[in-house]
Amino acid sequence: MGNGLGALDLGVIIAVMLGVTWLGHRFSGSIASRRGFFQADGSMPWWAVSASILATLVSAVTFVSVPAAVFAPGGDLTYFQVIVGLALGKVAVALLLARPFYESTGVNTAYEYIGQRIDPPTGEISMYLGLLLTIINSGVKLLTASLVLDVITGWGLPGCALFVVLVSVVWGALAGIKTVIWTDFLLFVMFSLGAVFAVCFIALNVQQDLATALRTLDEQAKLVLFDFSTDLATRYTIWAGVIGGIALNIAQGSTQGTWQRVRACRSVAEAKKAYSYAALFYVMHLVILALGLALVLFYTEHPLPASVTAELSEAPDRIFPYFIMTEIPVGLSGLFIAAIFAAAISTLDSALAESSDLSVSHIYAKYVRAAASEAHYVFVSRCMMVLWGGVFFTVALLFGRYSAEGLLDLTFKLPNYVYGAIFGSIVLARFGIGRLSTVLVGVAVTVVLVVCMSQAGIAFFYWCPVAGISMVLVVWALERTTPEISGIAAR
Repeated sequence: MGNGLGALDLGVIIAVMLGVTWLGHRFSGSIASRRGFFQADGSMPWWAVSASILATLVSAVTFVSVPAAVFAPGGDLTYFQVIVGLALGKVAVALLLARPFYESTGVNTAYEYIGQRIDPPTGEISMYLGLLLTIINSGVKLLTASLVLDVITGWGLPGCALFVVLVSVVWGALAGIKTVIWTDFLLFVMFSLGAVFAVCFIALNVQQDLATALRTLDEQAKLVLFDFSTDLATRYTIWAGVIGGIALNIAQGSTQGTWQRVRACRSVAEAKKAYSYAALFYVMHLVILALGLALVLFYTEHPLPASVTAELSEAPDRIFPYFIMTEIPVGLSGLFIAAIFAAAISTLDSALAESSDLSVSHIYAKYVRAAASEAHYVFVSRCMMVLWGGVFFTVALLFGRYSAEGLLDLTFKLPNYVYGAIFGSIVLARFGIGRLSTVLVGVAVTVVLVVCMSQAGIAFFYWCPVAGISMVLVVWALERTTPEISGIAAR
């Protein structure tokens, strides 16, 4: 659909990236230690952390595929149910993990916390599960973002992925989590304004009044918000959205990214506030849903060419990129494209900081060089970001074979293969239940259950809560049957 970027649009994108880089670096200051590099020395305001939390989750896929899901034949607003679940999940993380993460002493990572609460080997196993999750999440989000950006820029999948990786590495390496949080905050503002402007731009170019527009949308069944179906194969129901969204957030809450942001806040109260108010920032997703409705109205009045309609039947995610390239004035369209790049980069730079932290704390400082200066560890941390950028780039290209699946579903589905085990691990650690042998049995149970649910066609939103809760119950039951040697009795 796209004919590639013009010189003006390309200039706008470069100017935006350079401007955000300069501002992020100016806000971040200098870094002298690993705690400063990965935890910002507990100096970040809660509102910047809160925006960064959501910016990490709003990928380019969200920005492009959610409107496409509304616009597509049979599409509606039922993704709203997932938004409700994800927002409630942020509050759950604030209540469940903010205080214990912030007040933990003698530990530097979320997985050392798990090791402290259960036993060190369990913490190490959880760390490798967390790295696996980060690799899957980052690979699939980089892939899907690059597929979208390729439609707009014509740079090819490898070219788009490389651009996102390079900018993410530069931003992450400048000052670690400080730069990540400040640039994420700026990027959140950018793509939020982009989405709002897109809705307003379309509204000014639609002739229907509000009453007529609502009637048009209702006639196409686009205004459906809730689905109370109990069919486990249906992806977007109130049950799948709320239960799955809360469980996914708790699982994500066990990752190093959550640990870094909690410890970057100035107090426990601010850490709780950062995650609780992140739920309110999900209003941005509502604007993105409204963008889908706006596209429906616009193309009802300005029908798409038959060739484009045929192409959209095979690749529905391309409708918003098509609108940007054909309807938004040159130069202004560069700002929209920069916003989509921003959504992709804000997801990846956080993953780089998280993976680098784990690599240095759990591997390099333990097995390679245990007694080095803080300056040395900061240098190695930056090198690790370059290494992990290469890993994510490679994994994204390998995942390219799955790109025929809908991008939004692909983004949720692949990580759900391991979310259950991670959900179970953090809940067990929070309540001090288990030991390595029983936790390994619980992890095996999650693997079997996820495979069975996948084969049975059960919607992937159920995989994490079902597998995770089953793991907790299995470990708890095993500990109860051998109380004399259980982690519970030991405590």
